This record gives sequence, structure tokens and C-alpha cells, in this order.
Amino acid sequence: MVEIISQHVDTLKQHYYMSSITDDIDFKKYLLVIDDLLSLKKEAQEKSNNYSSEAVIVNFGIHKFNVLPNSITGFSCIIANSDVTIAFRKTKNIISNSPIIKVEFRAEFLARVGYLKCIKIINDFIKEHIILNYNIKISEIHLATDIQGYNFSHLDFFRVKTRARTAQTHEDVTEYAKASVFGGLTSFSGFTFGGGNYHLRVYNKTLEMTKKKQKSFAKPLLWDGKSNYDEKKTVWRVEVQFRREKLKKLMNCDNSTFDDYFTVLNSIPALWDKALTDYRVMDIDDGTCFDLLRGKRTFKNGNERLLTKNSIYAIFKRAENFTFWDDMKVWNGHLQSGVKSSFQVPKNGSLDYVSNSIKSLFSTMGKYYGSLSSETLIQAFRDCNQKNIEDNDISIIENSINKQLDWFERIEYFKSNGVLSMPDFRDLERSIYSTVARASDDIYNISFTPAIYERLDSRAIFKNMGVN
Repeated sequence: MVEIISQHVDTLKQHYYMSSITDDIDFKKYLLVIDDLLSLKKEAQEKSNNYSSEAVIVNFGIHKFNVLPNSITGFSCIIANSDVTIAFRKTKNIISNSPIIKVEFRAEFLARVGYLKCIKIINDFIKEHIILNYNIKISEIHLATDIQGYNFSHLDFFRVKTRARTAQTHEDVTEYAKASVFGGLTSFSGFTFGGGNYHLRVYNKTLEMTKKKQKSFAKPLLWDGKSNYDEKKTVWRVEVQFRREKLKKLMNCDNSTFDDYFTVLNSIPALWDKALTDYRVMDIDDGTCFDLLRGKRTFKNGNERLLTKNSIYAIFKRAENFTFWDDMKVWNGHLQSGVKSSFQVPKNGSLDYVSNSIKSLFSTMGKYYGSLSSETLIQAFRDCNQKNIEDNDISIIENSINKQLDWFERIEYFKSNGVLSMPDFRDLERSIYSTVARASDDIYNISFTPAIYERLDSRAIFKNMGVN
């Protein structure tokens, strides 16, 4: 039986931005703090150059930090203690689209205090000692579940169902006498699916703690005292990582974007449910897993057949999730869902897209009509338009306008949520009305339906423009 030992936030990184209500007094206070820290940074650099191990200390009320002699790209100075690392950026302008503060919480701090209390402690510290008003974005968050009762192996790598394009297994060097048949002189320690912005990682947490003593806080803080924890069994960790690039493309069931700070904090169970839905470990027998490993299936008569994409698809389609995988979707007693699939942020049009479309058009038109003349081009438009009307009850131009209006509405939504800035899209919108919507030449020869004019009228930008 698989036991869930702990579910927690393992990593948390936050970016702080200037608020629109920050005044000159608050801004000057912030700059004075940074100037003081830069002076202490120079002192720390001098001690470092002289090979001194003495730390440069700065106190903010009850909070005590070391001032580091180095920094990170985009930030001016760093302070750190056993709980957090905080980087500051000195900026000349009170209006800035870049983060001015970056906070990284220690995993031990999150485990010892809990992520909500950790956030409150640091937010209150920044408000009291650094800057009064700010906006926060979560730049990275890791959600983790520790389990016992199921020991993952190389075969589980082939049981994972996901659309992720990248994946890898992890090995750990072992003594020759203890070598695994799967890994030679290494033993299986886990696997990763997905990329940096969004990925699943499954790994042997007990082994990691043996190799890295600084990770051993998990046992006293997260496992000891749990009635279902067995010290004799291996603990495996299932961990998912979300970075802001992924979060801001997700939407909640109420259409709020996950680029919003409070949406993320209030929807941890929903994010966890999405991850375990996107990455699933299927109940596939060992023999089939070996077939997937070899890429072929061996029959009883000795004949072999390569596994095609369709046959692999059929294997996963027939399989069910492991029961324990579905059980893990409940996050600390809460089951939430409703996170919508990745919502693509609208992108500007590109001449490359237009060029590729035209090349594709002439290539396929030549194969079908056997001609690339201007008359053939007009005939192709008319034939395609008639086919689209018969199939979808709408002309190709009207369909294009609908998609353009959808695009504009998406831009407005993301702009209102502070995710996207595309200042020229209003001019594009006017152009759609003044050129495409009035198209009536020999190529198109279209009488637009009332529905198109209703959509154009509903857009504020088209009001009072004399739509007929």
C-alpha cells in the first residue's frame, strides 16, 4: 500500500515590482537602503579579497543578514541568512517593468514554518524596512509529495504518459557488489519529464539525503511524527516545478490568470492536480514496458514486430492510471481542478508567417490546378470560399475576421492582467475594419452577414466609425 507522508511547497521564489501607488518618499527610502547595502557590499568584497572569513552583518530590527560580496545578473546587491536570500536592484526610475527585489526561500525554512507563514514574514519585513508598497509575482514554485510503499524503477520511465518532449533518467554510482542490473555500476535514482519552465521530477529522497546531508532536514521536519511513516522504507519524492513563463499562460476556472500572485497561492491544489494530469504514471505490465524499452514486440512463435506510433498510442489508451497516482491528486485533503490548458499569449504577426503561407499556397495550388497564373489564384479563392460556405456556413474572409477579433480580445485580456504590452494593436484593429471588412473586389465578392457587423459594432474601437 502506498502511503503519502508529506505534501508541501519545497521551493518558492518571488519577484517584487514597484507599485503604481509608490510615492517619491517611499522611493527615496528604498534607494537609501540600497546605497547602505552597496557600501556594505564593498566592505565584504575587501574582506573577501584579503581572504578574511569574517562576515559583514546587517541588521533590520529582529532580522539579521550577511551581506554577500557578489551579486547576480540584473541585481545590485544580495543579503542572505539561513532562511532566505534577497537580491536588490538599484533603479533610477520609480516606474519600472523589471523586478526590484528577488526573494528565494530556503527549503528548510518552508518545511519548518510553512510557506504561508514564510511569505508573511518576508512580506512584512520588506514592507517595514525596505519599501512600503509593491506588487509581487511568483517566479518559481515547486510542489512536492513524499511517498512510501512504491519503489520506482527504470520501467516506470516507460509508463509515464505526457506530451513533454524532453525526458531523462537519473543514476547514482554504487559499489560494484550492489550494482543494479539496469544501471551497470549505477543504480536508478529517478527520472525527469519536461523542461525548465514546467517539469515533473521523481527521485529517491532517502538516497539524496544520504548523499547530501544538508537535505536531511526533511526527516525531522516533514516525516517524523507521521503515523504512516516507516523508517525502514525508502521515501520517493514526486515534485513538479512551475516557473512564471508557464504560470502566466494558465487560467483558473474563474478565468483569472496564474500570473496573479494570490491566484497561485489560493490554487496550490489545482496546480498540483493539473501537473499530475499532464504527467501520468500508467498501470502497464512489466512485459509491455520491456517492449516499449526495446521498441519492438516479440511473439510466442519468436516473430518480432516493431512498435509503431499507433501501437504505442493504443497501449497507453487502454491503460489506466496507477491508483496511487490518482490518490496523490488530493493535496493535503483538498482536491481542486479547473486549471485550463496552456493559454497561448498572443504574438505579433510576422512577415515570415506571411511568406511561409504564400509559399505553401502556391505550392499546393500548382499541384491541384496545374497553374500559378493570376486567374488561377482568383479561381482558387472562389472555390475555397464556396467550399468553406458549404462546410461551415461562413466565408473564408468572415472566418478570418472572426479569428482576428478573437486575437484582439485575447490581447486586451492579457493587457488588463499586466501580462502583455502590445501598443500598436489598436492600429491593426482599425486596419482590419477599414480594409478587410470592406473587401468587395472580384477576388472576394462577399456580402457580409449581420453577425460580423454585430461583432465589429461591439468592439469599442469601431463605435462612431460609420459601420454600414
